[in-house]
Amino acid sequence: MKIIPVKASTDYNITIANKLLSTNVLSDYCSHLKKRIVIITDSNLVESLAKKLQKILLQQNTKADLFSFPAGEIHKTRETKQILEDNLLSKNYGRDTCLIAIGGGVVTDMVGFVAATYCRGIPVIYIPTSLLAMVDAGIGGKTGVNTPHGKNLIGTFTQPQVVLIDTDVLQTLPDHEWRNGIVEIIKHSLIADADFFCSLQDNNNIKKFNARDAEFLENIIYASSLIKKNIVEQDEKEQVGIRQLLNFGHTIGHAIETIENYAISHGEAVAIGILVESYLSVKSGFLSQSNLDKIYHILSNYSLPLKTIAFEDKNKILLQKLLSLDKKSINNIPQFVLLDDIGKPHRHHGAYAMPVDAEQITQALDWAAENFVRQ
Repeated sequence: MKIIPVKASTDYNITIANKLLSTNVLSDYCSHLKKRIVIITDSNLVESLAKKLQKILLQQNTKADLFSFPAGEIHKTRETKQILEDNLLSKNYGRDTCLIAIGGGVVTDMVGFVAATYCRGIPVIYIPTSLLAMVDAGIGGKTGVNTPHGKNLIGTFTQPQVVLIDTDVLQTLPDHEWRNGIVEIIKHSLIADADFFCSLQDNNNIKKFNARDAEFLENIIYASSLIKKNIVEQDEKEQVGIRQLLNFGHTIGHAIETIENYAISHGEAVAIGILVESYLSVKSGFLSQSNLDKIYHILSNYSLPLKTIAFEDKNKILLQKLLSLDKKSINNIPQFVLLDDIGKPHRHHGAYAMPVDAEQITQALDWAAENFVRQ
């Protein structure tokens, strides 16, 4: 078992272990809080995990209600949030309630947002069930919903009570979800740790990843989570600027997701975003072409498809102003996180995101159209 303490407006621990949910750890937290418990999950996980966990809690003398909402990014909306809130209100849940979010990033984002505003704030426990959520959405306190104008544009910074990561639940994860998670892990290495990147490049470690080796999984989740926790502790609410690093690849990635109407997975979109923003780093004179090649090869070696319809017409990105709707934008001018080297982000006048010349953005979109358009 590995434990990572996170120092934030609300301190909490990230606990990582294989078969963690089979222990008393969750029921002990629930007992300590002395709250009424409501589990919230998506429709994909009700039978496979949520009901089983509800039963385990009951056997450990913790009663929990269970709510669910339709699975998928398209349901991460204000409307779904309202439905969940109305369900809680109809059953007379008040401030004496703790929510347990079981699921991927859609679930933790949504349930965290509900917890942040319900009765002006109630506690929430995260149990991320995808590799992506374990190293990304489950850590850092970002909550939110999508709108027709873009992703995660409405939400809060609200820290959970605890994050419980059970690597055993990853064994049944579909292959495309499996690939989603490694993108965020690679991203963390690119912005903070060149040695970690080299380790992830190693063919033996790629084989361990593909075999879903439990020890290897625990180690890379721990290493990746440490990187994110260190950044979050320095800039919990994106006021200092260093937390912008976590958006590397996301300015382009979120635009891809919006154009695809979330038919492409978050990890696959961000993988392409990482490459386009790395290309911008090269064009800006910061990153070497050889390092861009290394980044392309590692993403390819982890079997990311690197294909999208988003670049068939670059005007879909430029004219719809999808890049300027990114949360890092200043005065509607998109800002990009760029790299000087693998493991070393570029700093621009002390900031970690910078504007890029419009002509270079156009060149990058043309380059993306040549390399990543799905036929």
